[in-house]
Amino acid sequence: MSKKKIIIQVCPIGSNTLHEDTPGIPKFGKRTPYLPITPQEVAEETYRSYNAGASLVHIHARDPKTKLSTPDIKVWGEMVQCIRDKCPILIEAGGGIGVWVKYETFELILPTDEEKLNLLNIKPEPDMLTVNMGTFDFSIGKYGGVTFRNDVYYQRKAIQGIKQKGWGMELEIYDISHLYNTYRHIEDGTLTQNDHFHLDYAMGIEGGMPSTPRMLMYVVEEGKRLFPNAHWQALGISKDEYPMITMAMILGADSVRVGLEDNIYISHGELAKSNAQLVEKAVRIAHELDFEIATVDEARAILGLK
Repeated sequence: MSKKKIIIQVCPIGSNTLHEDTPGIPKFGKRTPYLPITPQEVAEETYRSYNAGASLVHIHARDPKTKLSTPDIKVWGEMVQCIRDKCPILIEAGGGIGVWVKYETFELILPTDEEKLNLLNIKPEPDMLTVNMGTFDFSIGKYGGVTFRNDVYYQRKAIQGIKQKGWGMELEIYDISHLYNTYRHIEDGTLTQNDHFHLDYAMGIEGGMPSTPRMLMYVVEEGKRLFPNAHWQALGISKDEYPMITMAMILGADSVRVGLEDNIYISHGELAKSNAQLVEKAVRIAHELDFEIATVDEARAILGLK
């Protein structure tokens, strides 16, 4: 009997992890000197992660000057091209774009629906785009947070745009209610049960689902009930990254996600020096559980990508 294949997705940059040299803002959130910022740096980290076993990369773009998130699709496109020049890994753009800061007031700013939907115009094109499937209060520790707004109208436009492009789609589930939001798109015909879509269960983000075994088991079972043909993965934030992906593997995940976007530590109190180091640990866990690591071609087939 052949071993089950599992996809390792790497998230090398994100939007909320900060480089330790990020200028001019209070020290909120996770900070590390090992975070890549420029398209070239992200491409190099992606290449190292690909060699370590990752077959899918989840990207965000940063303004090289401020080191904060940017909706500028020229920067996104440059990042896609730099990665393509380094290796054949599948590329997924993070549809939420991310948070940036108004320096005069330190107010946290989130992108508009128009800026998020403009990611459909990235050139060269990525293989996949994510869609956030609900609104929730996104907290950033003692510094407060923002309402992460993703209403049904944005979701519908994003899903329709992805289908028109022929890209793969990953639907981000931050809360159990987001599964039912997704099912509404089955009911109204925006999605069908035969569409290829990938459910991502984001565990442990403040304001979303807690990263507990009971919660993961419940959301996985409910996802299977509502979407029997969908692929799924899980991620865990910070110290919960490896417990959550290990449990996801045991529960039959098609993929798991690791990277500096979600967690900056390789073990308690020890900073990871690269994304590849985090991927290597995920690969070791997968091998211990008797999984085989999916290649890029195998990941493409599993996810139904063209």
